Amino acid sequence: MTEDILDKMNDDFNDESMKDILDDSSGEIEDIKKESLFKKLVKKVFRSKKAVIIIAISCFLLISLVTGAWFFFFKPGPRKGEEVKNKITANKDIKKKLPGKEEIIFKDIVELEPFERIKLKTSSTMGLISMDLSLELTDHRYRKQVYTMEDRIRKIITGQLGEMTWLVLRNPEGKILLKYNLLKRINSIFPKPTVRNIYFTNFIMQ
Repeated sequence: MTEDILDKMNDDFNDESMKDILDDSSGEIEDIKKESLFKKLVKKVFRSKKAVIIIAISCFLLISLVTGAWFFFFKPGPRKGEEVKNKITANKDIKKKLPGKEEIIFKDIVELEPFERIKLKTSSTMGLISMDLSLELTDHRYRKQVYTMEDRIRKIITGQLGEMTWLVLRNPEGKILLKYNLLKRINSIFPKPTVRNIYFTNFIMQ
């Protein structure tokens, strides 16, 4: 009976079975060694303060990069209503900054009221002139003085035109002569030379 049991055990534990058992055992031993090595490595890393700081900084940088990329690529833009509202507000701000009609652009230029149908010296069928005229000042601080003397300036201009004929004023030389005479007579009513130049616009003779 005993011999039969031993024979059976010998049959069960033949060479191939023993080989399989040894292979399984060696695999388990390798797994245990790897697990122990990993635990030792983790413990060693976390025992070092420098390693912990490096890991923490790396995690922080990674999170920051991911968050920044999300905001850059996936953050929704403003709605259409908000865009229109922003454009309207921007246009209002621009209009506020733009100079108004009454604002002085060139401080050294004074525009006089238009001269309508001023009589010329009679010499032909065309005896009337209409024009606009601007005075360029030698200093913008003389603006107030010019406005104060505007009536006298207008009388000088109408008087000078009444002394000239259509035949003279139709030529460029005649307009230069008119400008020269006006500069001389207008500056004579001020203590210092005040008007540097005179500009004619809308020069129409009838």
